[in-house]
Amino acid sequence: MDPNTSYDVLIIGGGPGGTPAAMALAQAGKRVLLVEAGHGLGGTCLFEGCIPSKIFRETAAKRRELASLGDFGLPLPQTEGMSVNWSAVQTRKHHILSGRAQGALAKARSLPGLDVVFGRARLTAPRSAVIETGGERREVAFANALLATGSVASPLPIPGADLPGVLDSTGLIEIGFVPKSLALIGGGPIGVEMAQIFAMLGSQVTVLEAGPRILGPVDGVLAGLLSERLRGEGITVETGVSVQAIEGEGQQHTVRYAHEGQVHTVEAQVVAIVAGRHPNVDGLGLETTAVQHDRHGVKVDATLQTDEPGIYATGDLVGNPMFAHWATAQSLAVARHLLGAPAAFPNPAHNSAVIFSYPELGMAGLTEDAAHAAGLEVAVAEYDYRIDARAQISGDAFGRLRLVYRKDDRRIVGVHALVEGAADLMGEAALIVRHGLTLEQVGAAIHPHPTLTEAFGLTALGAK
Repeated sequence: MDPNTSYDVLIIGGGPGGTPAAMALAQAGKRVLLVEAGHGLGGTCLFEGCIPSKIFRETAAKRRELASLGDFGLPLPQTEGMSVNWSAVQTRKHHILSGRAQGALAKARSLPGLDVVFGRARLTAPRSAVIETGGERREVAFANALLATGSVASPLPIPGADLPGVLDSTGLIEIGFVPKSLALIGGGPIGVEMAQIFAMLGSQVTVLEAGPRILGPVDGVLAGLLSERLRGEGITVETGVSVQAIEGEGQQHTVRYAHEGQVHTVEAQVVAIVAGRHPNVDGLGLETTAVQHDRHGVKVDATLQTDEPGIYATGDLVGNPMFAHWATAQSLAVARHLLGAPAAFPNPAHNSAVIFSYPELGMAGLTEDAAHAAGLEVAVAEYDYRIDARAQISGDAFGRLRLVYRKDDRRIVGVHALVEGAADLMGEAALIVRHGLTLEQVGAAIHPHPTLTEAFGLTALGAK
């Protein structure tokens, strides 16, 4: 084979499901070709998802803090109705994203065995592909391949969904102004985060969710508390609805939906369909291989190998859970596997995640319902953050901690926290769940006071 067109590993997708494996394999001496269709390394998380939305949240949260400084003895004049320089927010976002993408690219290109190409890759056979970039076409051969093309926003078959001013989650990230009113179709993590962000920025927000509650897979108790919080902040939350049509033009839209047999409408300047994402398999040339897929994603085995031997898939492409850190864990596991090293492939029962609502909602391991569905006999120990010293000091003593544990050996199988600062608690939570610590072991650890994390020890010690 021509050494200029032959690689040990072809990786399609430069996000968290592909780039970590590319770097690990190149560092181990493999010749790797990494092909990314976008304009930088980082994937959906960096350019369209978790990072941009958290940048927006930071602005919204600081605006909220300024309005409450009087409670801390620091009254500021004219905080009511404080304007937002949205252009500056978007400029800050682009600066952060550009810096992170450039840093990743510089690190990748410092590895002699790693070629990074911005273009499109399409499989032409089980061991070959064509790369198209800048009007040029190049054929390559490979020994193994990793598919990590992520996901795209899921469209809904709603009349009027293609009207100007009706956005998907990507369009909402790129919006050029703070709308006076916003209707969000979808009450999952994206919908809830965006609802609170724009409400804190001054928008009148409505959330329309088809399911019986927002955040369906999340701990039911915490989802219920957060739903109450949204409504208390003036956000309209409608669940169990069926959106029938979107009408209007320009900057005025009407969303018509059915709820409990009655037809209702909501007026909004901007409508955003944020009802999740689906695996991005288009244009990969999977039909030239034995790789199988359906609407849930590419089919893989326990080692993330597809039905085509030597071709692997990671991240959003293989379906839920769709989290950047999950994709990274899978990517690194595949790299170790291809190097012949022992590889601990990620276990969904040990996954952790954070929804950056207000307050934050963190989770690690199984919910109470998921544990019951798995046939486990479990109980739940709870802690109310209203009595927590650190939460009181911060000025937002609201939330709950729930430890899900097995009744037989008292091992903790799930940690779920709703409190501002929950994101930073999930490191300990992930370790607790990953190593199957018991209530007694967590209770025996000395947690510093006053911190949010001491609730772990107090809750464990107080469990029956």
